[in-house]
Amino acid sequence: MLWFVSQGGSRMGNVIAIVNHKGGTGKTTTALNLAAGLTRYSDITSSCLVIDMDPHCCATTTLLGKLGGEPPARSIFDVLRRAITPHDGITSTVYDENVDIIPSNPSLESMARTQLTDRLVKVTQSLATAYGWIIIDTPPNLGVLTQNALVAADYVVIPSQCTGLAISSMYQIKELIERIQERQNIWLQTLGVLVTMKDGRTDLQKDVLKEMKSQFKGDIFKTMITNNIKIEEAPSHFNSIFSYDSGCLGASLYRDWIKNDFLKKHKLLEKKKGEKLEELNAANLQAQD
Repeated sequence: MLWFVSQGGSRMGNVIAIVNHKGGTGKTTTALNLAAGLTRYSDITSSCLVIDMDPHCCATTTLLGKLGGEPPARSIFDVLRRAITPHDGITSTVYDENVDIIPSNPSLESMARTQLTDRLVKVTQSLATAYGWIIIDTPPNLGVLTQNALVAADYVVIPSQCTGLAISSMYQIKELIERIQERQNIWLQTLGVLVTMKDGRTDLQKDVLKEMKSQFKGDIFKTMITNNIKIEEAPSHFNSIFSYDSGCLGASLYRDWIKNDFLKKHKLLEKKKGEKLEELNAANLQAQD
């Protein structure tokens, strides 16, 4: 992969990559419920774009309401190989009227060994003014496609189960994030780790959660998503948890996470980033004198 110093994301701080290289962590479920929740609870704007960077196309299937059949005629695969423009890759969804998608395609797998350099960065930057938020769903690995999502993102959310492998997995993700920060995207920051599929009745989960909080102080979101059948059912009905059953526990937890954790942490980090930018601009002006 070609290393370069990138300005990354949108510089408005609204490009969010959802990352975990383990499958079954609720990564795509979190990405899609976050997209739907931000259109409801964010005061920035009501529009959100999902970019599906996973060749398995799970987000695409849910948002477009299609199981099987032919892949979308226009996808992020076509955008990244520059066959179409980013705007031409956008498709409306059945999932939420304020959520659009650039779908994935199984052919995207062929790019997993390709040096995409800054192509996804240019995609997010070209669409930043059209959408209040851009959510990137990544494949369950830390390969080239995930790395390019991190180069293009402003922030990372890491969904994680409380399992014995969770801590070692998080260390690997943090190492990759630090490498991206050093070499490609100096603005990339971790918003936090969202614990999913929590079951407080098991001693193992209690022990793992205690260790996670000890090892990753400040990174674990206060709100945690417990096991909930409605969360599992909603995608099969091509709905967010808010549309499927707004009164259920799963909807309440995702709502609390977005309003009380995600948006507050995002606002705080954006403020700090703004202060850093002012310092850099002042230093540049002083250097020119």
